[in-house]
Amino acid sequence: MNKSEYSVGSILLGSFLCVLVVYMCLTFKPASQKINNFYQVYLGGNKIGLIRSKDELYDLIDEEQQEIKKYYKVNKVFPPSGLEVQSVMTYKDNVMTAKEVYNEIKDLDPFTIEGYEVTVTDSNNKKKKFYILNKEDLDTAVRNTITSFLSEEDYEQYLTGNKKSTKDDSIEITDVYFDQNVSIKKTYVSTESQIITNAEDLSRYFLFSDLNPSKKYKVKSNDTIETIAYKNQLGVSDFLLANPSIKSENTLLAVGQEVTVAPIKPVANIAVDSYQTEMQTIKYESKTVLDKTLNASERFVKQKGSNGLSKVVYATHEVNGQIVKTTLVNEDVITPAVDEIIVVGAKNVVYVGTSTYWAWPTTKPYRISSGYGWRVHPIDGTQKFHHGIDIVGTPNNDIYSMQDGEVISSGYTKTMGNYIRIKYVNGYSSTYMHLSQRLVDVGDKVEKGEKVGIMGCTGSCTGKHLHFAVYDEDGEELNPVSVYNGR
Repeated sequence: MNKSEYSVGSILLGSFLCVLVVYMCLTFKPASQKINNFYQVYLGGNKIGLIRSKDELYDLIDEEQQEIKKYYKVNKVFPPSGLEVQSVMTYKDNVMTAKEVYNEIKDLDPFTIEGYEVTVTDSNNKKKKFYILNKEDLDTAVRNTITSFLSEEDYEQYLTGNKKSTKDDSIEITDVYFDQNVSIKKTYVSTESQIITNAEDLSRYFLFSDLNPSKKYKVKSNDTIETIAYKNQLGVSDFLLANPSIKSENTLLAVGQEVTVAPIKPVANIAVDSYQTEMQTIKYESKTVLDKTLNASERFVKQKGSNGLSKVVYATHEVNGQIVKTTLVNEDVITPAVDEIIVVGAKNVVYVGTSTYWAWPTTKPYRISSGYGWRVHPIDGTQKFHHGIDIVGTPNNDIYSMQDGEVISSGYTKTMGNYIRIKYVNGYSSTYMHLSQRLVDVGDKVEKGEKVGIMGCTGSCTGKHLHFAVYDEDGEELNPVSVYNGR
């Protein structure tokens, strides 16, 4: 083949190929692809797979979880809270069945049911959350908690607006409220969460911040409510709250009887404002008159003492049954007290002080807002022993020495605030705390009934009051009320 023949052949072949390529380009049709509308399933942000129907998956979950329905007594079970199902447009067709997806997720994350999230927010913006099934249970639990601190009758009168007669001891409630913010919202609750399913359990949780307060005690021989409470670091009132079937501190308990000795710790504090009317006994004072014409061994009652009676009205603010603040509104003396006058021989004798009878440290009337013994501390909320009594609700703020004596300590601490300690001629001593002013100092001699300070709220306290503590000759702590109960 010569060069001319080769060139013509090459040109013809090249032309043919070009025409073929042009023809194929003009006549080529690509294969068609279908776009699918599926649902992409995620759990905890991880892809599980594609499904055709979201409803089919949800219905399968509800159908399979019969045990959850039976346990919680609900009609429907929902997907886990971390499950997301998103509609997608895709060319992919590798679709999973609802059953396959269910088998993938059933052991990875708990399923949910419809319920309510209750949030309690305190003054420091700290939040406590818990879950309930029925909104109505919250109303019942709130009522049960309130009536742990108030009688049903008093609370019902508050709700209806009826005022109780003030002829004798009575209470007129002006407001009942949580002193924390309590909110509730509907939500889907994980079945692995603690869900409170009935009003009785929720009432217990509200009172103890625990569904099953486990601290129990079996009554032994010679036990009383007072001794059981003391052994278990409870006040008597707290013991009665924890055991609502026991109506009085004087109730006789059976040996072997099991009682609850868990401390009261409401999940949200119940505050009650009220006017309280009390019929108060005005205890007579004992006064000693020295007669220098009589021998020291001679003594007689010149005037017999008798108690009086007064009707007193207080404006009171209580939290969880404890008096936080009390103000005297009115006092109506029905029968005045008559002082006892005792004549004592003083011939050739010099008396220093009168150590037989004690003067009350405040003006009257008064209230003891917190007694001697175990209590829930009003500031930190823990069980602590109260080494004295708190006195409130007096006509003025004057504080008096309970006997003749000498000031042995005086100053200020973060806990006691302004305080005074006086040692008396009979060896006893007492401490007066939280004073706004100290009117005596170390080394000062004081007389029975002399004003030594002004009531206040210094140091660690929630409101104006006198914390009053008493000690015997050996420095052993006493219940202050006991030294006044000799007559």
